[in-house]
Amino acid sequence: MSVNLSKVKETYFNKLFLPAPDSGNARATATPSSSLAQGPKVKPRVLLLDKFTTPIISMCYTQSQLLANDVILIELVENHHQLSSMKHLDCIVYIKPCQESINFLCQELRNPHFGQYRLFLNNCINKNQLESVAEADQYEVIDKVMEIFQDYLIVNDNLYVIDNIYLSQQVNPVLLESEKLISLLLALKKTPIIKYESNSIDLKRLSSEILYQINSNSNNNLFDDLNRNSDTPPLLILLDRKNDPITPLVTPWTYQSMIHEFMTIQKNIVKLNDEDSASQIVISEENDPFYKESMYLNYGDLTEKFQRYVEKYKSETKQSSIENLKSSNLSELKKVLTKFPEFKKFSTNVLTHLNLIGEIDKQLSSQNLWEIGELQQTIACDLENQHNLRMSVLEVLDNAGAKRVSTINKIKLVLLYSYRHNNPSDLSLFLQKLNNPELTSPLPTESQVQLIKRFKTLFNTNNAVDQRKLQEQNEGLTNIFSNKKIDINKLFNRNNANSSKSDNIYLQYTPRLNEILAGLINPSQNQEGSLGLSTLVPDKVKQQYGSSVINEPVQDIIIYIKGGVTYEEGRLVYELSESNKRINLIVGGDAVLNSKQWLEKLYSIANNDKDPTGGERSNADRQTQLREIL
Repeated sequence: MSVNLSKVKETYFNKLFLPAPDSGNARATATPSSSLAQGPKVKPRVLLLDKFTTPIISMCYTQSQLLANDVILIELVENHHQLSSMKHLDCIVYIKPCQESINFLCQELRNPHFGQYRLFLNNCINKNQLESVAEADQYEVIDKVMEIFQDYLIVNDNLYVIDNIYLSQQVNPVLLESEKLISLLLALKKTPIIKYESNSIDLKRLSSEILYQINSNSNNNLFDDLNRNSDTPPLLILLDRKNDPITPLVTPWTYQSMIHEFMTIQKNIVKLNDEDSASQIVISEENDPFYKESMYLNYGDLTEKFQRYVEKYKSETKQSSIENLKSSNLSELKKVLTKFPEFKKFSTNVLTHLNLIGEIDKQLSSQNLWEIGELQQTIACDLENQHNLRMSVLEVLDNAGAKRVSTINKIKLVLLYSYRHNNPSDLSLFLQKLNNPELTSPLPTESQVQLIKRFKTLFNTNNAVDQRKLQEQNEGLTNIFSNKKIDINKLFNRNNANSSKSDNIYLQYTPRLNEILAGLINPSQNQEGSLGLSTLVPDKVKQQYGSSVINEPVQDIIIYIKGGVTYEEGRLVYELSESNKRINLIVGGDAVLNSKQWLEKLYSIANNDKDPTGGERSNADRQTQLREIL
């Protein structure tokens, strides 16, 4: 199977909800269905989930899809004691094979509320757990047991996320994290070479655990012959967000990224910031054609496309107006009336995107982001010399007219500058301006001040894109604030869509992920050592390909960013896949970040050397901590 999460989603939907002719125990991986034809009609069913699989189902499938497949009720296995007895209904159980959910299931099986049960597990179940389920099934109500590997959330067709809510609660979070990535590999039917950033202790632990699980599970045939249709072995790339702290700080300018930046997308749900409304909007590329076509568009292309979308809506609704209906014959009237549900859906969709784009436009204006966003791009890409950048930052911090700039946006500018230019005197001056109540409101907190002071030492620029090359590539870009009148058509140039560096002044910055992928896709142009990656090769890969194939060009790349991925990196992966059909790419992380969420993590990182009372940790504590790591 190619690296495509939409195929995984479709396959598992068929496994879960379409009636299958066979029965009995089986292990399933995401293989394309031989037939999508419906089987014999089944009676209404109940879907029994746990807290781990509920978000998986909610993000992948709509209520209409479930109803169309006879799922009339959804319950949680945790609430088994509150269920009503409905023996006339069959039950589809879809849970995570953790001890907590297995215990709940066993209690339900000892007092079953439904007719027959089909048990699906979203990861590997161990022998002891399976035995406990069998012992609890005293009434022999379980008709089928199947493992389907989806211990992760599918955000986009090329973007996944490992839900980290419960990771911190585990005794061994690395083990749970590796198990989730193993489920992804099994779903995609890939046994990969593992590459990880050498300077990350967390990734060294994680990669070692993944290698151990692949090698040990090979004895159970889970990873046997998974690469049989590939000429070269796939790659699993493990990256650390701390090696690229800049990408989440730079204001994005494409539709999906901007929605997440200004309103936050939580499991496909967006809460509008309107104080007079507590409305929520559900967005999904699968069920919203306009969103699917527009999610990677820059703001200029987006506004133009939406204008055409509105004009189309006006045209179609005008044709169905009362005046036109009066003059229509019966056949034309019938055609119009049958389209009324489509018009209603069309109207709702237009209103949805009108609200989203309206909120984005409001935030751009209120935060003065036309100027601040351009300055962020200039600093992040080092498009001006240090003196000019310093003066531009001071203009924002010092000018009375810049009070419209929020404290957070000022802090982000200072962090970007300190990352590119390590000048203690500049930093001291910036902090002085930030702490001036006449210039900044509200004043930065102690955590924010500590982050600014320590940002350069916490995140060095050894792995950053070479600044001199960036400056040469973008030579001649106009100076910041030189054009006060905003012309969206000029700012978002559409004439250079195929060039890696267009005239779009808001999309100059490219995440570090681009540099890493370029070196992996064309290894002859980059030495692996220059990317800072170490390599682990599973036994099955060695047996299938030998050692000589390791440094050859690859076809399938699975990326995992520990610390969080961004929608802009998802867009980058999408565009690389579209421009090179030979390469299959997906990217994910343990969270999908916007700048606010990343800053919260940075505050924690900057202050982790202090004890709860605010004092510095002792040297003995540091030595103890180091011993635990080693």
